[in-house]
Amino acid sequence: MGGRDMDLQMLRRLFVTTAVVLGFAPSAVQACSCVLVSNSCGVSKAFSAGGVIFLGQVVSKIKVQEPASFGNRAAMVPRYAVHFTVKENFHGASDLGQEIVVHTGLGGGDCGYPFVVGTSYLVYASTSDSQLTTGICSGTKPEVMVGGLLKELRAVRDGTRVDDLFGTIGIGPTGTGYEDLAEARPLNDVSVRVSGSTGMVFFAKTDEQGAYAFSSLPQGTYHIEPELPAGLSSRQTRTGKPFAIDVDDKDGTGAGCQVDVFSRPDGQISGTVLDASGKGVPGFVTVRPADPKEAEMARRHGGLSGCDTEDGNFSLPQLAPGRYKLIFHPKVEGRVDFRQVFFWPPDDQGVDNAIDLAFGQHIEKVRFEIP
Repeated sequence: MGGRDMDLQMLRRLFVTTAVVLGFAPSAVQACSCVLVSNSCGVSKAFSAGGVIFLGQVVSKIKVQEPASFGNRAAMVPRYAVHFTVKENFHGASDLGQEIVVHTGLGGGDCGYPFVVGTSYLVYASTSDSQLTTGICSGTKPEVMVGGLLKELRAVRDGTRVDDLFGTIGIGPTGTGYEDLAEARPLNDVSVRVSGSTGMVFFAKTDEQGAYAFSSLPQGTYHIEPELPAGLSSRQTRTGKPFAIDVDDKDGTGAGCQVDVFSRPDGQISGTVLDASGKGVPGFVTVRPADPKEAEMARRHGGLSGCDTEDGNFSLPQLAPGRYKLIFHPKVEGRVDFRQVFFWPPDDQGVDNAIDLAFGQHIEKVRFEIP
């Protein structure tokens, strides 16, 4: 196999964290649906011969009308033509500094990626109807989230061995939408511990891009445990179940296993919802910022933590520092009644009355009393 074919084969293998398979031809009749694959090694990725992989900064996003199919009919639908300045080419893109145009949907059911002008992205795009297209299922991510992957893509492009295990450690966005991902930030100088099934333990530290790597590991199953700074946690640290992945460099080119960990502030509010008799009340507890503008922004970004409770006890984890109001919807005949709403602290105690939560603070034993 020639060097060019080998490089393309490695590019196809080198997508491990939430790898996806999807075609991006414009269509107005299909809702967006991504086939997700959990962390593993050597996962193939659908990638057309005319596809590109590049790092680029968005310079403009222009709304255009493009043809789409509705069964046997054709019509024009709105999409975005996103103009990038290429910062680094990994496969098939323009030279450094040149402009490249990638088309994507508006969002919602068409899988469109919500690119932000001025932000840099690692873009995976494929060819459809003689134009480059991409979407939320392509693996495209903001540059701030792919420090570890960029190093491995350079190795593939330059014909050198990739690392057996690598990734990026950072602080995730507060919102839950794809447009919020650009708010993520890498964490520098974080110690990453990997322990193998044979009892061997290895350590690495992240660089300024949050990237870590283990160049060569004996074959086996490894648990990945970053030592996050105080006040931060990930789902794995909260559950006590670290990432586990099987590493096996079968062909000598590097296993290319990717595990990214994006943490959140570890603020937490817990307590019990009680009725007038002091009995726990079943229902749904959530939280919102006390400031109306911040509350509206949180709502647009998917809301904050929520907890379904059968006995009134609740715990709301991974909250950023701020001032909050608790919200409770009771259950009626086993179902949450969202028409009934209770706040804590109660609104009648003044608009400025709220729960003040410091960075990483745990506030416990809150008595959320309802009439």
